[in-house]
Amino acid sequence: MKLAQQRKAVQFGQRSLGNIAGFTETDALRDVCRSLPALRRKQALVKQGENFHGLYIVRCGMLKQSHRDRSGDEQITHFFLPDDVIGLDAIEDRRYIGRVTALETVGLVQIPFARLEEFPGAQENHLQLLCCLSRAMQRERTRMRHMMSQASEVRLARFFLTMSNSFQAQGFSPYQFRLPMTRCDIANYLCMAFETTSRLISRFQQSGVLTAHGHEYCIEDYDALIDIAEYVKYIIINSWCFSYCLFSTECV
Repeated sequence: MKLAQQRKAVQFGQRSLGNIAGFTETDALRDVCRSLPALRRKQALVKQGENFHGLYIVRCGMLKQSHRDRSGDEQITHFFLPDDVIGLDAIEDRRYIGRVTALETVGLVQIPFARLEEFPGAQENHLQLLCCLSRAMQRERTRMRHMMSQASEVRLARFFLTMSNSFQAQGFSPYQFRLPMTRCDIANYLCMAFETTSRLISRFQQSGVLTAHGHEYCIEDYDALIDIAEYVKYIIINSWCFSYCLFSTECV
């Protein structure tokens, strides 16, 4: 990887994806956490509608959260990676809004609800928790806001870049990694058809952007992936310029 390419990757991560921040820097919170037995693949951590009994911090492995509506349709809303926090969206209503399932063997720690109530008495811990909650909710709002307005290839490129940044934040290679979720899960999460996701991954491979073998992915051309992820900006800018020129011509 060339130095210029690495710089561009870092700049994209800072500008578009934000800091993959979880509880890594909040060592003071360890005193209120308790370790849980390992959760095996396909085991459920919490069920949709279950009473809120605390937050969970992912130490290793990945999980997914899915929400089933009244018609029975299921939508994947989150993928949880190491240092991510599970249960933030359940605090207000005191109920988990989706089923959280392990995609592989997962290590977790829990902050019980009873301990959360003690936080206001410990100002430093309280402020650290609020900062983590704020960052997590901001990332999710940004993801959902961009998701529906982007072209399919942009969504998929940003997904791989997000995964890349997450692995890099954990100290692993940002270019070669294993994703335990299926392509069907990825398609559901990105609000795309399975066929569309498979076709785009094949297109990325044919163009030399990445290679995929089962659950193993290797980003071959980081610059090209970033260009695809940022393509939506050029569409918006060009559309605005065209509309402006058209409006100016009509005024003349």
